Amino acid sequence: RVHRFLGLEVGVILSGMTPAQRRVSYGADITYGTNNEFGFDYLRDNMTHSLDDLVQRGHNFAVVDEVDSILIDEARTPLIISGPADASSKWYAEFARIAPLLKKDLHYEVDIKKRTIGVHEAGVEFVEDQLGIDNLYEAANSPLVSYL
Repeated sequence: RVHRFLGLEVGVILSGMTPAQRRVSYGADITYGTNNEFGFDYLRDNMTHSLDDLVQRGHNFAVVDEVDSILIDEARTPLIISGPADASSKWYAEFARIAPLLKKDLHYEVDIKKRTIGVHEAGVEFVEDQLGIDNLYEAANSPLVSYL
């Protein structure tokens, strides 16, 4: 209320906002948000290929509540922007599901001295059945062998 009385526009940055909504909030005279939201928006803005994709505007002043917590405690937690999970994540999960179903000596053997595991033909056939494929060693499926 005080801000409006003084003629100031107020915006807030929330985690589920779209870039367009964020742009509007950053355009306000005063913008409220968490250090993580401001930090990730800053990182994303520095990764854009077009000025039209920026959400933040120039930085002027900041009032930071509990600055000691943010500068000392939160400094140990880096802000990391990662891309979407690639297709390999799906296969790791799929083979993690299959692995406990494999039976030692029937599907695979363990060589403790060499610290290796050898998959028997029965194991390969079992994995093929689980994946719903005809041939694990077919060219189209060959990348899957490394997950086994």
